[in-house]
Amino acid sequence: MGGFTGALQRFGIGRLAAILGVAAGVTAVLIFLMMRVGQAPDALLYSNLDLREASEITAALDAGGIKYSSKGDGSTIFVSRDQVGEARLMLAGKGLVTSGSVGYELFDNQSVLGQTEFQQNLNAQRALQGELQRTIMSMRGITSARVSIAMPQRALFQSEAADPTAAVVVGLGGRDLTGDQVRAIRNVVASSVPNLKPDRVTVVDDTNRTLAAGAEDEGFTSASAEEAKATTESQLQARIKDIVEGVVGAGAARVQVTAEIDHSRSTTQEQKFDPDGQVVRSTSSNGSTSQDTTGVPNGGVTAAENIPGGEAPGAAVAGSTSQDQTETINYEISNATTTTVKEPGEVKKLSVSVAVDGRWTPAANGEGEPTYAARTPEEIEQIKALVAAAVGIDPARGDKIEVLNVRFNRDAAPALAGEGGSSMFDFGRADIMRGVELLVLLITGLLLIFFVLRPLLKTASGAGAQGMVAGPGGMSVTTLQTSPVGGAAAGMLAGPAGQLMGPSDMEQRLDIARIEGQVKASSVKKVADFVEKHPEESTSILRTWVHEG
Repeated sequence: MGGFTGALQRFGIGRLAAILGVAAGVTAVLIFLMMRVGQAPDALLYSNLDLREASEITAALDAGGIKYSSKGDGSTIFVSRDQVGEARLMLAGKGLVTSGSVGYELFDNQSVLGQTEFQQNLNAQRALQGELQRTIMSMRGITSARVSIAMPQRALFQSEAADPTAAVVVGLGGRDLTGDQVRAIRNVVASSVPNLKPDRVTVVDDTNRTLAAGAEDEGFTSASAEEAKATTESQLQARIKDIVEGVVGAGAARVQVTAEIDHSRSTTQEQKFDPDGQVVRSTSSNGSTSQDTTGVPNGGVTAAENIPGGEAPGAAVAGSTSQDQTETINYEISNATTTTVKEPGEVKKLSVSVAVDGRWTPAANGEGEPTYAARTPEEIEQIKALVAAAVGIDPARGDKIEVLNVRFNRDAAPALAGEGGSSMFDFGRADIMRGVELLVLLITGLLLIFFVLRPLLKTASGAGAQGMVAGPGGMSVTTLQTSPVGGAAAGMLAGPAGQLMGPSDMEQRLDIARIEGQVKASSVKKVADFVEKHPEESTSILRTWVHEG
């Protein structure tokens, strides 16, 4: 125990405390880095939240034991990356608002006393927009949504107000929406707003692409047009590949189809009259008959007629009859009115290219390489006829089809298949960042070990093992040693009480020790000379010392 205490005093309590402090600091830094890198990094839970919603969400996270951090003005909440899904499911189960919108709960704790009609209408519009945002966000593939509704007011001396309009901005997370999904969003918004028509709803995504314009009559937008083109081409390619590979074998055909799609919508109205196709529309008949029966004297006068009381003069009966008949017939010329509506999506032109591999015949003994043989022109013509019939090639509209026999590069296929089949090196962005963090931790630990701990340990072991040189008055002087960090370093001089000496005291002690060493060396030389000159006396003196010892 006394020896350990003496060694501790010689080493120096101050130096030991400094080394222990540095070692504790390095250990704390390493532990902190290991804990920081070991835990999953923070990920965004929700952003752009209303402060009231943010407070409800944080309270729910505290109750669920999920650690979180808020940034900005409190509207952005982060949680551990491994707990994002759990937190969102928990909040969704509690029915908390997670879209940063205000719905019909706006009226739950709001008094209508003192509010003007404008404020009430504005709150109703805000609530409707918030409810539509939540409805759209519940659809598959939608990560965020913003809805703006314009409800024009009827102006003075105006019979009715203008039609309302709406704008929807959706976040897709890098995905695309189909034409049916865009129409579904427009119909949902239009059905929720009075007098709003689907063609008055504009839909835009978060990459500034217009998915549906508000002034178009159900026509193709840029997104739906590209989708229709890609769908048509993929369907035709699959159809051609299926029929060609059925003839030449699987993997022995490459097919490319380019389709020009007519995205315009037109309405044609045609009316034709047929003069030969007359039909009686109406018939009108009018008839009249007249008859005259007035008498005429026959011209004879007799005596009997002149005698009083005789017969009256005779008259001959004569008359006339007339008849009038009118008939009117109206005919209708037959006509036909044809209204033709041409919807967008019609194929205007097709260009089909098919590359067919030749025949590969295995070696007879099964050891050599297979031999290649090109296909005959008759086979190429048969394949061309099959493809033309399968996709409906029409030379009148400018369709083109090419079927060629090309030797495929079979050597690259296994390599590509091997690369695509392995998923061992499929790392995501999060995995790469985690690997970088671990690499930084490893490098930091190695630097601390080699440039901090190792020099400290060497210094401590070297200082404890320094050779001691006796000085005057029983004081010990340490020898010089080479420092592993900074080159040559002077050994420290220990005083009677084990205290460290400064550089000036050390130099004085070294000078004294050097002088004493020279004196002792001269004394030893004198003894050696005496022994050489008087060997017998020297031997007798040594024997006497040994005998006494």
